Amino acid sequence: MPYLVIEHLEEISEWLLLEYKHVAQWWGDRLIFTNVRPEERKILSEIGSVITESITRLPFDKSKIIILDLQAEEELKLEDIEEDTIIVVGGILGDAIPRGRTKEFITSKMPGVKVRHIGKPQFSIDGASIVAKLIADGRRLEEIEYEENPTIKLDDFSEITLHYAVPKLNGKLLLTPGLIELQKRELGYEEDVSDEELVKYFEGKREL
Repeated sequence: MPYLVIEHLEEISEWLLLEYKHVAQWWGDRLIFTNVRPEERKILSEIGSVITESITRLPFDKSKIIILDLQAEEELKLEDIEEDTIIVVGGILGDAIPRGRTKEFITSKMPGVKVRHIGKPQFSIDGASIVAKLIADGRRLEEIEYEENPTIKLDDFSEITLHYAVPKLNGKLLLTPGLIELQKRELGYEEDVSDEELVKYFEGKREL
């Protein structure tokens, strides 16, 4: 089984940790974090292996590395992947409009490595890692289901839209575990918020 490297490029947040833990559920002891600051080592070492140095500076065999980059010309195929392949995912919380940060921070600094995409949609960190795992396990990219910008109901009154694609398995969305609960807390669901206040929030007229 190949290795999955997450080049850690964000400040640690609860959302980010939820995604990282979801990746670990799929990749187990083959998950490695690179570019980790000393003060972050302890918390990330509880999820996967940790390397302080950036993947862009490590002396790995370039022929073994595949970077997942939305701007790549070729798609990821099973034939690209060997037992000791290192698949690199940018630990970047994406924007509604992708800004090409994987290319800026990783791909452009590693000339000579393979660069592959997993389709046109932008996936979350855990979503991209799951798609990579499914391909490593033998699926073709065109066989992998996903839903772009899924709308998730929080309760009978309100819902949120995720501005990225979420992979599906057997018709079921592979959402980040704990994400809905996190969104509810961030929207003030633990407080006594009236329906009128929620309407104003979703219209952009009020902060909770």
